Amino acid sequence: MRKFLDKIKSHSLFQTSVTIVIVFSSLLIGVSTYEINGTLLRVLLIGDVFITVFFVIEILIRFFAEEQKKDFFKDGWNIFDSIIVAASLIPTGAGSSIMVLRLLRLARLLRVISFIPELKFVIEALIESLKKSIYVLILIFILLYIYAVAGVILFENIEGGRFEYLGEAIITLIQIMTLSSWETVMLPIMEVYPTSWIYFISFVMFSSIIVLNLFVAILVDVVSERRKRLSSE
Repeated sequence: MRKFLDKIKSHSLFQTSVTIVIVFSSLLIGVSTYEINGTLLRVLLIGDVFITVFFVIEILIRFFAEEQKKDFFKDGWNIFDSIIVAASLIPTGAGSSIMVLRLLRLARLLRVISFIPELKFVIEALIESLKKSIYVLILIFILLYIYAVAGVILFENIEGGRFEYLGEAIITLIQIMTLSSWETVMLPIMEVYPTSWIYFISFVMFSSIIVLNLFVAILVDVVSERRKRLSSE
């Protein structure tokens, strides 16, 4: 029985079917955001029940296909899939919890990651790179704090300058770091303090150009290492 289930689990048709149902499930959630009733609503409810039953069967097949059942839970992706499927079993109804439950069901789409090796590789590389980026994150926090305090000291008296207090200054600097319309923050302040461009340009250079590029370098290094490990196996 276990060998038969293992053949089903390993079959490409099984993998493809699960991926299709995951995408279809997410489309149903999207359709349910519209105001619908009558026949279409019943179709959506029936479709949701079918998808939930399908996912439960799929998880059970993968679980019983394992020679050692405890090995199933050694894989983080299996645990993730099981949590998502378990959340789908919670019935939605009236009340404030319905929003949370619908969001949990939308999380089904994330399961497609575990069925597409390329996506799985990218996510695992991102997680590994984050572990190595802790000191870069500390450096970014230090830069944010120094420039935020300096911004409050220099520009707190400018009305609408968005540096009136520390929290507002940090949020403003995060926007500047992303280069999202950062000139709309700098130009009004330059009308009062023409040399303030030094403050903004230096922050952009340190945070966006230098520090954030370190993240890219770490990610590239991690991807390269993982590819070498996979090729040697």
